[in-house]
Amino acid sequence: MTKNSHKDFVDKLVKDPVELKKFLFNVMGPPRRTLEGKEREHALLLLAMIEPFSTSNNQHSWTDCYMIGNTEYHVTTFPGDTDIVDEILSDD
Repeated sequence: MTKNSHKDFVDKLVKDPVELKKFLFNVMGPPRRTLEGKEREHALLLLAMIEPFSTSNNQHSWTDCYMIGNTEYHVTTFPGDTDIVDEILSDD
């Protein structure tokens, strides 16, 4: 990509918020909030009672995806580390 085509691409995204949102979603994934403290512990307790609807492994971490009502949670586990619990937020 040349410098001008890069600038044209960025200018196009800046002028079109819908396209910008789609681009950011494709690059970063859905918006999320990492749970901490008591909220994290409560979520882990609830999630331990249900089965994940999806599981993935990238050889360095494992991610289990859960649904409770309309809320999606991703629990990512790294060997020898604390689980990261993310609440997936609406993309609105």
